[in-house]
Amino acid sequence: MPVNAHTRQIIELAWSRILGLDDGAFTAASSSSPSGGRRIEVPTDADSQPGEDDQIATFVRLYGSSVLYGPAWLLEAARGLHDEELALESTMIRLGAGHSARSLGEWVLYYAEDIPDIARSSSVSVSYEASDARELEAQCPADDVTEVGLSGLDSTFTLIPDDGTGTPTGQPVAGAGYEEWQGLIGHLGVLVRPDVRLKGLGAYAGAIAMEEAFTEGLIPQWRAALGNTGAQRVAASLGFELAGSQTTVLFNQ
Repeated sequence: MPVNAHTRQIIELAWSRILGLDDGAFTAASSSSPSGGRRIEVPTDADSQPGEDDQIATFVRLYGSSVLYGPAWLLEAARGLHDEELALESTMIRLGAGHSARSLGEWVLYYAEDIPDIARSSSVSVSYEASDARELEAQCPADDVTEVGLSGLDSTFTLIPDDGTGTPTGQPVAGAGYEEWQGLIGHLGVLVRPDVRLKGLGAYAGAIAMEEAFTEGLIPQWRAALGNTGAQRVAASLGFELAGSQTTVLFNQ
């Protein structure tokens, strides 16, 4: 089921603050254009002094509305494009070709408002120590480690094989965690050791992270790279609902 209206407003509030908008900007845009198509523009070079924001652009679609956050020249170049086209990283890179644009990612965004059912395992225990998250990262491909950033998240939950009495019987097999965004969203990340994938460990770790995020009053967010069917399957298994997308590029000065 889609998230309820109150949860949706909280998600829109978080993104409004992330993108430097008034608190009600996203909600007002979606309310005034129920069928979608309303785009908000946020120029990042409006001030006379250049800053780090001038070097990045992101396009966010959420519940039928969209925001393009970037320098004025990019906003102008994008005005004749439909949202579906602008959401493609190839389009963003093409628009920024003269500024050496490179993609930082093209993702789909999911949210959940219910705690998933968790049947506690007697074969793995949960560690809250960052050192165990780092040990798991050391056993995983560098690209996966960079994408998830597990050990750098605000809270981490690492699964370690257990004999049922609290005694570890092996190295960490999976982990999940969340980063707090604007005190409203818990942005989740999940990492699974390659040799034990497709056994449900990622979903189990993710469910624990979701439960903890809910306990802290945060709405869980799942962001999967476009085309990553494995991540999208995990999202579905945990009850996440598709809400939009995010595409981000970086410019070299």
